[in-house]
Formats: sequence, structure tokens, C-alpha cells
Amino acid sequence: MQIEMTNKVIHPPGNVVKHPGTLHAQNGILQKATVPNSRLLPPVDIFNLKGFQCSYSITDAATSLWQRENTRVRRDDAPSVARLQARLRSGNFRMTPTQKEIKDYLVCLRRDGLDGQIDWQGLAAEFRSFRDMPPEELTASLNYVASRYVSVLDKLKRNFVGSELREQESKLEDLWATGMTDLVDGYTCFLQSNLGISDADALTVRISLDALIEQRICTYRTMVDQTNTAAAQTGPDSLWLRNHDAYLATRLREAVVSDRAGYIPAGATYSIRDLAVAGHIAQAYQFEIESAYAGDQNEAQLALNLAFADMKEETLIKRNLISENMAALLRNSRAQGHSAALDAVGRYLDCQETSGPSSELESAYTAVDRSVFYDIYDAVLKAYHQNGGNGAEAIRAGVTCGEAATAQAYLKNPNAARWGDPMDRYWKTFYVAPNLENQTAAEQQIEQILAMIGRSPRRNNSTHQNYINDWKNFLVTVDPKGKVIAQS
Repeated sequence: MQIEMTNKVIHPPGNVVKHPGTLHAQNGILQKATVPNSRLLPPVDIFNLKGFQCSYSITDAATSLWQRENTRVRRDDAPSVARLQARLRSGNFRMTPTQKEIKDYLVCLRRDGLDGQIDWQGLAAEFRSFRDMPPEELTASLNYVASRYVSVLDKLKRNFVGSELREQESKLEDLWATGMTDLVDGYTCFLQSNLGISDADALTVRISLDALIEQRICTYRTMVDQTNTAAAQTGPDSLWLRNHDAYLATRLREAVVSDRAGYIPAGATYSIRDLAVAGHIAQAYQFEIESAYAGDQNEAQLALNLAFADMKEETLIKRNLISENMAALLRNSRAQGHSAALDAVGRYLDCQETSGPSSELESAYTAVDRSVFYDIYDAVLKAYHQNGGNGAEAIRAGVTCGEAATAQAYLKNPNAARWGDPMDRYWKTFYVAPNLENQTAAEQQIEQILAMIGRSPRRNNSTHQNYINDWKNFLVTVDPKGKVIAQS
């Protein structure tokens, strides 16, 4: 199930999440290029993960081999360096072969086949790609790494024997252990940093991720013979496809019916859906924390947005879309998440203090007003529970409370720049659509495109309307009848 948790229509876009592997692959390329006589690689990410969330055909498999052979050259190999430079000058930054080149290359593959050697450097780069795994790609990521491990292990067993096989298997196990430690630790630390989960809960998350990966490995192992048989029936391509481990891994993923998102394997506490939902909520909190640290959110705005995220969380719990264990973890971590966001406000305010010795007055009006946050937050959650679970309408109660709470904060600290006129304008325009007379041509084009695909343009709406639209979009993703629900 793909669940939208972030408040994207409320704020300007945050950090763009790159496709897994892009940043790490580019860093690796830059490091290798500094070594004398090392292989030269173009400064772009051409080696995409094979079949990650997309189809991976026989031609795609041949193309990946062609790219590996034709874009890795030695500094002392002038002709190949020249060919590489010519492609880059022509704008072929992804280094894709022409139709004739791939046709000729397929002829060679069908004649010569592939040996049983593993591209260890490339496989290690693939596993490193999952250090920073976004929650929307959690299921696909676990499926990918598990299928790659199983396909490579099967390839080794078909091509090596005795001590040589043991040596190759040991190399795979070392690479796998490093890659999965990075994956599990990266996702766990992401949850811990933004949700404030305890060390004990973090350990439970790690154990659950390990169990989910192992469960997938066991499943893919049962399908190896089937995919090998299918590869052997591909006519002239069977000679080389049987040793193309990435192609066979893709066929493994296709052969296995998607696991139930709520399934909890032996040894685990959380399902894949549990962990994905936790990740989406962590993303929402991360955005608010970063915005507060940058001075884009004060205590009142944080209260509305974190209450909005927590109402989505409550809706998932009520609809039994996450386990009781995950519900307990999320509810128990809220206080820590709220505290982290308010601390970020405090750090921003500390930076705004005037230079020179701080007076008691200065420290008073720059201090975080936690009562503003909790008054508004509690008002929103109370309204949500009383109105039958309408999160967008509960925001109205938060606005009413917020007007009084921020007015009181201004009376207490009239020198605090974030209260007074700025908040008065914010509340008065909360239900008013903005004036777009000064909209640029580019902005108008974006709005037209959004309208064409049925999305209400964010800039055309009042702040409250954006909350309403966000809530409607969220409810679509959790519709109990299964409408427009994307399977994990």
C-alpha cells in the first residue's frame, strides 16, 4: 500500500529524494577518477539498478553489459577514451548504444555467451545504493537486494566448485553483510532521528528488517529453478542469459506474487507496511523539523502540521492498517518528535538574538513558547476525535485556538518578531485564496499542467483548502474498499 503522509501541498517542496544509488554512485565515480591509471567513468550515473521498479528486458540486459564494456576505459587506451569523449560531446550522457551497436553486440553474446564471473564492484555499488532508502521504496528495495543476492549465489554455484566456490561465496557474504548493515542501519537511524524512537525500539526495527529480508531470500530460493528454466527457453539468448544474474533476479521478482503488506514473518515485530508507514511519518516530521530550524515554521504552524500528520497516523491505526505494536511505537514517540521540532525552533531563535551580552528581556522573547504549540495541537486532536475523524475540518479548531494563543503570546512578549502582525496576517488569510496577478509565465504553466491532471493547483488555493485537498488525497490511499490503492 502506498500511503501519502507528508503535507506537500502545505509547504514549498522540500529536499528532492534522489533515486537510490545516484548520489553514492556519483561519489564513487569521482573517487575512482582520482586514482592514476584507474578506469575512467563519465561523471553521470549510467549504471541504474537493474529492473528496480521497472521492466528489464533482454535488450535492457544486453545494454547494461554493453555500457559496462564501453564506458569503462583505461587512461592509456587513447582510442577508447576518444570514443567515450565523443559520446559525451554528442550529448549521450547516459551512454546508450545505437540500435546497430546493440544489434551487433547481441550477435556476439549469442555466439560467445557470458562467463560466470561476478561484477563485484558493480554489485557492491548496487547494495550501497540503499543506505538512504525512502519509505515509498522500502518494499521494492528489500525485494531487489534479496533477489540480487539469490541470483548471484545461484550463479556462483553453477560456475564454480570446491575451494574456488567457497572463496567466491565468502566474497559475496562479506559484501552482502556490509550492504545490508548499511541498509538496515540507515533506515533505522532515519526513524530514530525524526521520530525519537528509543534504542530498544530501534533494535526491534533492525530485527524486523533483517527478518523481512531473510523471508524474501527464502521465497526467492524456491523460484530459482523456475526462472533458470524460463531463461533456458529464450532461444538464441539462452546461452548468455543464464549467466546474467541481474536479468535472472528481475525474473525472480516477477515470479513471486507480492507479499501481503501486513504480513509479519517469524522473528519480526513489524510488517513491511508498519515500517513504511513509520517512514512516511518520519518524513513528515523531518520536513517540519528542518523548516523550523530554517525559521520557516513557528510554534503555531508546527502545531497545525504535526497535528495533521498525527491525525493521519490515528486514521491508519483506527482502520487497522498497521499492527498494534507499530501503533504503540508511533504514539509513544510523538512527544520526542514534538520536542525535536520545538528544539529546532529554539535553535533558530537563538541565532536571531542580537549581538552582545544577552539581557533577561532578550532571552524572554526569544524563548520557545511551548504552551502555544500544545494549546493548538491539543485543540486540533480533540476536534478530530469529536468530529468523527475529519482531519481537514479539525484544522479549523486549531486556527480558532491559534488566533487566541498567538495573541496571548504577543501580549506576553511584544518584542518577539514572530507574533503580532505576522501571525495576524497568517490567520486572516488562512481561508483566502492568494492573489496571483504577479504570477510568472512559468508558474502559470505549472498550474495549467496540474489542472490538466486533475490536481488542484497549490498556489491557487487558500491554506485551508490545501489542507482539505491533502486530507482527501490521503483518504484515497487508505480507502478500505481498495480504490486507487497501490500494492506494496
